[in-house]
Amino acid sequence: MSFKSNKRFQFTRRLCSESLEPRTMMAADTVHNFLFPHDVDDDGSVTPLDALVVINHLNRGQDDLPSTQHHFHDVDDDSRSTPLDALIIINKLNSTVPTSNLGASAISQSSVLKNQTGSRVRVELESEGSQTELSIRIDNAPISSSFSVSLNDIALGQIATDSRGRGKMVLSQGDDNREHLPLPDGLVALSPEMELVIGDIVKGKLNQVARVESQGSDSNSNSNSGGVARELHLVATFPSAQGIRRGAEFEQEMEDGNSKRKFKAEIENAATNANFEVSVGGVVVGTITTDSKGKGKIRLSSFPKDASEQPLPVDFPAVSPGTIVRIGQIESPLQRALL
Repeated sequence: MSFKSNKRFQFTRRLCSESLEPRTMMAADTVHNFLFPHDVDDDGSVTPLDALVVINHLNRGQDDLPSTQHHFHDVDDDSRSTPLDALIIINKLNSTVPTSNLGASAISQSSVLKNQTGSRVRVELESEGSQTELSIRIDNAPISSSFSVSLNDIALGQIATDSRGRGKMVLSQGDDNREHLPLPDGLVALSPEMELVIGDIVKGKLNQVARVESQGSDSNSNSNSGGVARELHLVATFPSAQGIRRGAEFEQEMEDGNSKRKFKAEIENAATNANFEVSVGGVVVGTITTDSKGKGKIRLSSFPKDASEQPLPVDFPAVSPGTIVRIGQIESPLQRALL
């Protein structure tokens, strides 16, 4: 996920708790990612692959058809997929390096919550220098309604939905937050233990919190544009339970402008022909079935090379150090691999 341009923190936009303008055309509802507009492939990050997905979609002549692969081609939410959508992503990628505060670190944290009725919420906290901004977006919620919002029992304000069940609120602190709701003192970071409550439709802990740090251009940080690490290697070490051994591994790298992700989970010394559900960040991503020796594994990849790898699920969550992996009834956090 790429960090937004430094311009965002000038707070010149009129962003506040508001109901979005009603629209009569509904075609874009299935092809616009309201929670994260630039994230076309809905993998939790913005990369050149998102622009490529749009371009390939247009080349197939499907500019106005709903996506069957959970892709959101309509970036600007104008009810159409056009070359402008790809250009918007390219411009964003080209503008993610801070320019006015060289050498400064900008941090973005985000979390996505879902409820049983299909409502989705994205919480994002961005900070740079003395300026901090918290945005909360909700999609597929009850239409034309208003809900009280609290985070860790701290009342934040009201969020209003439009005729499509979308709504957002923005809170900030810093040099100029006159156009935003005030951000509570001390709210400088998100944590998995924080609980978000939106009326009576959403209540839950943030659980998976993805963090992206972007350095100024004079930094020696090993990152690509936007501060996303070119390489990320995490492993989960599980405690032994009844002699059963478990392990999990996640890898992410940038190759030819594409973000490639792989996940592997395995189990040994288990009962034969047994099934073990595997979840990452609270999202079920597959099931391990053991063989006659009590061994089994699953391998997932965003670019499968052969039959030994399965496609990474479209709802596979963003992964960072601390993300919880569960195999059966045992869980363990992913941590950076020691080289």
